[in-house]
This record gives sequence, structure tokens and C-alpha cells, in this order.
Amino acid sequence: MIVVKQMTADILIKGAAFFDGRRSRPEIDFIAVRENKIIGMGGEEQAGAFIGADTVVCEFSKDQMVMPGFHDNHIHLIQSGMLDKYADLTMASSEEEAAEMVLEFAKKITDEKWVMGFGWSRFAWKNKKFPTRESLDAVLSDRPVLLFDTELHAAWANSCAMEEAGITKDTADPPFGKIDRDKDGIPSGYFYETALSLLAKHAFQLEPHIVKDLIHRYSKRAVKWGITSVSDMTPYLGINLAFEDIFMELDRKGELMLRINAARDLYEDIEAVVALRRKAEESGTGMYRIPYFKQFLDGVISNHTAMMIEDYSDAKGNRGGSLLDLSNLKEAVKTAQENSMSVRLHACGDGAVRAALDAYEYAAGECAAGTSCRHQIEHIEVISFEDIKRFASLGVIASVQPEHIVSGMPSFSDNGYPELLGKERERYTWAFRCLKESGAILAGGSDSPVVEGNPFMGIYCGLERVHPDGTPKGGWNPDEKLTVPELLELYTFNAAFAEGREAELGTLEPGKLADMIAVDRNLLTVSAEELLCAEVLLTIVNGKVVYKYS
Repeated sequence: MIVVKQMTADILIKGAAFFDGRRSRPEIDFIAVRENKIIGMGGEEQAGAFIGADTVVCEFSKDQMVMPGFHDNHIHLIQSGMLDKYADLTMASSEEEAAEMVLEFAKKITDEKWVMGFGWSRFAWKNKKFPTRESLDAVLSDRPVLLFDTELHAAWANSCAMEEAGITKDTADPPFGKIDRDKDGIPSGYFYETALSLLAKHAFQLEPHIVKDLIHRYSKRAVKWGITSVSDMTPYLGINLAFEDIFMELDRKGELMLRINAARDLYEDIEAVVALRRKAEESGTGMYRIPYFKQFLDGVISNHTAMMIEDYSDAKGNRGGSLLDLSNLKEAVKTAQENSMSVRLHACGDGAVRAALDAYEYAAGECAAGTSCRHQIEHIEVISFEDIKRFASLGVIASVQPEHIVSGMPSFSDNGYPELLGKERERYTWAFRCLKESGAILAGGSDSPVVEGNPFMGIYCGLERVHPDGTPKGGWNPDEKLTVPELLELYTFNAAFAEGREAELGTLEPGKLADMIAVDRNLLTVSAEELLCAEVLLTIVNGKVVYKYS
């Protein structure tokens, strides 16, 4: 038996199969929790010593599993709440169907000015053409409509939305963004990258009660899936969605259901961010933290806006580009590291991945000993083979989202990446196994609301690498598949390591914070298909039951 100090537990969980975040623990039959800490673990005969008159005993069977709570290492929390509230367009099979779905949804929120939606993908449409304002104007012309694509890197708007934002034929493209235009130069209604912020900054003027509702909507869904902590990527293509005052208020009042780790914009004033970080630490309960910076290095492959080392295979002369000024990136990372703030850089293309690694290597060489950070690169959709080994040598964490392999595409036949990248580069798309075997640490997340955010779906995608229709047979780049134990570690211990909190979280050990879940099946023994049906029976965050299956 392993104990911190012999005392009665508030909660005692017994009887299940235990996975501690790194390995199966068949010798463990119970785990005891008091206040917000794990105080003991051991065999069945030792459990009674922790049971008192007020102990709540939760009993499970060996075909069920108890494990650390999932940490989603990359979400956009406010937009994830919006996915729950606003129009979900993921199942739209055409531009016209998406427009009709928006019309039906608009009838349900007559008290709000803006009509918003998420999740459409032109790659799931038969003609795969970019949508235009005309299709939205035909169904809804008197309210501003703004619809974000499945990757959150493009938006589709009606004429009313453009009028609301003051966008006309004379509106110039913003730096690192593009307004699509018709043959007469009039904005078509399709906005790439930072151009979408011209509209979103109006649509996202949210009242505090709406922000709180969005936080609650996402949190309620997350704990049902066993998510106990998240990394919230608040900078969004020039828009700040941090709402730190509201999060701090909820933390002080004890109203946060899960741990929030919020990123700030890499180009914010460093002294102001350090002061905010200190305020969050000193004024709250520890459930809300500001541990790092984040910024977009590039866009996405599907829009040809990801930064590539060589030309796109279907667009000669086009290598995409950066969404920021690369000339000052290295110094910005260095400044962050000097202030013990880690950096997380969005990099989908192999050129962006290399630029991120170069920036981290520069900072490591320039900063004094003792100022090391756990920097991360987000997404890594494609990587040059030569750069794979640099993650381990530089101590850079690969922040990966397995569900991205299939997001927004029902079948491999809808997958445009082979055409966009060509055969040689396609081999190193979502190269999880190569990264892991090179010594890199991979931390798992979802990028919700790019996908819904259910960790069991992410685990399934990392294991099988197939689209919803089961294609391609054997999986896409099957050599890059990971095992279930490896994938569970991505979402538990590795994610805690990425946060610099492996001494407190990520594994089930006496003395650590009590964030854990019980699942209705043993994830280590069921089939891949059964993973998709897994249900969380119990979620405990900071020693409190925040969800119980009923």
C-alpha cells in the first residue's frame, strides 16, 4: 500500500481496473481521496483503513477503468462554447444545405443580433467550391451572418454582416489575410485567415453573461467526457478572447468546473502579461492559470496558407506563407523565455515547423542557464524528415490533435492532402510514431471546436487513422499509428508534463491532486470500435465530483 498519511478518505474508489497515466496497475484495487489530494492506493484488503463514517465509497468492476482525467492540450474555449450554442454545420453536404441550416437555426435565437455557425467544410461538398454571400443572402438578408469553417481559418458571411463591419469594395486586405472578391472586386463573402477578424471583432463583442454561459456550456460537456483540465488558446488571428477578468471571478467564487490554462498573445506587452499571471496565481484557487504565450506562425494546408518548404504540389509557385513577421519572432520567443513563459506556435506546414524550431533553438542559445521553458509546436500536420529529431534534442513538445487526421471529411476520397502535398510529403503527415521514436514528447488535444472535442474519438483516430467510412483500409500512413496506452499517456502524463505540472497532475499517485475519471469499460482491452462508445461514469476535479453518469 502507498499512503501519504493514514487518515479517512472523503471519497474512496474501488474495484476497477486502474491505469495510472503511464501503465496498467493490476495490483491496485482502490484509491483514496481527501480534500483535493490522493492520500492512498493499494490492495483490496487495505481499503478499509481509509473508510470512515462520512466516506463516500464508489465501487466499480474490473471491466471498468479508473484513470487520471484527460487534459485537452489545445482548445479554443469560448468558440467551443459557441459550438454548443450556435449552428453546427458539420453535417452540411452542400453550400445550399448549410445556408438552409443557418436559416432554421436563426429562428431559435431571435433575441441576438448576430447569427453564427461553425464546422462547415467545402471538402465535404460535392463541388468543393468556396461559398459566397449570395447563398446566405437568399435565405437571411436582414441579420448579420458569420460562419466559421471547420478549421477556424476561414469565414463565410452574408452582405448584412459585411455592412455591419463596414467592409466594401475599397476595404484593403489586412496583413496576413485575404478578402475573396468577385470579378468586379466586390467581396464575395469568403474571408481567409486574419481577414476574418474584420468581421469577428464585431460578432465577438460579448456581454459578460454570455461569456459565462459559453464557459459553462463547454465545461459541462467537457467533464462529461472526462476532461479535467484544458489549454485554452485565446489569441485568435488578431482577436483577444482571453476574458481573464471573468475567468478570475469564476475562479475566486469556486465556479470553475475544470482547470483552465490560458495562453496569451506572444506580442502582448510582456510586463502586463507577467502581472496578469501573478494576479491569477495570487487571487484565485489555482484553477485558472496563465502559463504561456501563443501565436499563429502559418495558416492551414487546405487553404494553401500553411507555410511550406517547397511549393504545393497542386499550385506551383505557391508555398503559402507566415501569418506574422518572422523577422522579430526569435526575439519575441527569447523575451518570453527570459520571463519564464513558455511559447506555443501554431505550425501546420513543414516550413512553419522548421521556423518554430529555429526560433526555439535561438532562444535556448541566447538565454542564460536556468531560464529553460517547455515550448510547444501546435498541429505539425506535415514535417520534413530532417526536423523530426530536433524536437527531442531541443526539448520541444509536439502538441498534436489526432482527430485532425480525419476532421471534416467523411471519406478518404474527400481528403485533399495527397493532392496538395504530393506523395513524398504526404508520408510525414501527422507523423506521431516517427516523433515518438525520435524521443519527442507528444501531448494530446483536440483543437475544439475544429472538432467536437471528445477524447475517445481522438484516441480512436490516433489508433486507427481512418475516416468515418473506414477508409483507407488499414489506415492513412499506418506506420504512424500509436497504441491505446501510448495515446492515453498523451492525454494524461504527457499533457501534464507539457504544462510543467507532472509533479501534481497526470498520474494517479498519493500526494498528487485528485483529478480522475471512471470509464464504463477497460480501454486497454476493448476493440477500437468500442472506444467510440465509451462513457465516463464519474469525473472528479480537485477532489470534487463534477460529473456522475445517470
